[in-house]
Amino acid sequence: MRIIDKYLLKEFAVPLMYCFDAFLMLWIVLDLFDNLSDFIQYHAALKDVFRYYLIVLPEAIVLILPMSLLLGVLFCLSNLGKHNELIAMRASGISVGRLAMPLLTIGALATVVVFGINEAFVPRAKERADAFMSILRGKGEKHVLENFFYFNPSDRRDWYVHRFNTHSGEMDHVEVRQQKPNGTPDLEIFAERARWADGKWTFYNADIYNYIQTQPTTVRVAETNFPAIKESAKRLAVEARKPDQLMTSELRRYIRLQKQSGRRARLAEYQVIHDYRYAFPLTCLLVVWIGIPLGMRVSRRGPMLGVGMALLLVVAFYFMSNITLAMGKGERIPPLLAAWLTNAVFGIVGGVLLARVR
Repeated sequence: MRIIDKYLLKEFAVPLMYCFDAFLMLWIVLDLFDNLSDFIQYHAALKDVFRYYLIVLPEAIVLILPMSLLLGVLFCLSNLGKHNELIAMRASGISVGRLAMPLLTIGALATVVVFGINEAFVPRAKERADAFMSILRGKGEKHVLENFFYFNPSDRRDWYVHRFNTHSGEMDHVEVRQQKPNGTPDLEIFAERARWADGKWTFYNADIYNYIQTQPTTVRVAETNFPAIKESAKRLAVEARKPDQLMTSELRRYIRLQKQSGRRARLAEYQVIHDYRYAFPLTCLLVVWIGIPLGMRVSRRGPMLGVGMALLLVVAFYFMSNITLAMGKGERIPPLLAAWLTNAVFGIVGGVLLARVR
């Protein structure tokens, strides 16, 4: 690393940290105003509020880091231009590409960091945050799903559970309905309780209706299990989550199984979210890519112009991104295009601006 690289990174690090802290505080304040009525109404303790914001912190970092990078680049280059340091660097024979290298490297590293956080922490953070608010409002318990429903299209089997503890694998008031290929009933189980253990479901105090014979038979048993019912508690817990609460590997598996079974209802939403998991982290590199030529253009006009341009770009980026994602989920455009179109447009714009920098 040359001296100029260290100097540029040092000049970039300070505004980046200030911008990140400012955006984080702003995000927390706005979210607090949004949830303050619930915190007050349900008498949330200060430690509970603090724990809630620790839960949602990964999502906040993922959303804030790209904006902080963009504003940090603009402040950095504006400050260098204000003191004629950019002119001195260019006059000494240093190209724009060479000046951009350390900043783009930070953007690339931030892309990796955001992808890792978005994959490892954000989906579970969303699930835990929803569970926290449900517990606070008295509508649920941690790891407990109320009125759970799942349809297994490949095995033609419906599940309806009044109460499902995804942590212990226990269910209360369970209904399982197996259908024949022609859609008529094959087997129905109505049990007071069920439990997943040793790779199988055990049903307790169950009424079993068997439609295999001409005359349906009814059996009442205190305890039984069906090896053919292969949905594990972990799989059912995954199926119960919202698309944005699933990890990328779980999204990929769900999409594959739905395609194999020929069931494509709401599949576009899962595909869009899956593809966007790869597209969004590149926003960190993209904002640096755009911020470099913009920062050099406004370097002599003061930082406030850069701030205004940064805010305009952020609004335009997220507006276009939300529009394309909504169109993808609504099957108006292909999911891959919905996830990557915004990145492609702003990447081209950044390339044109960078090529025109003298």
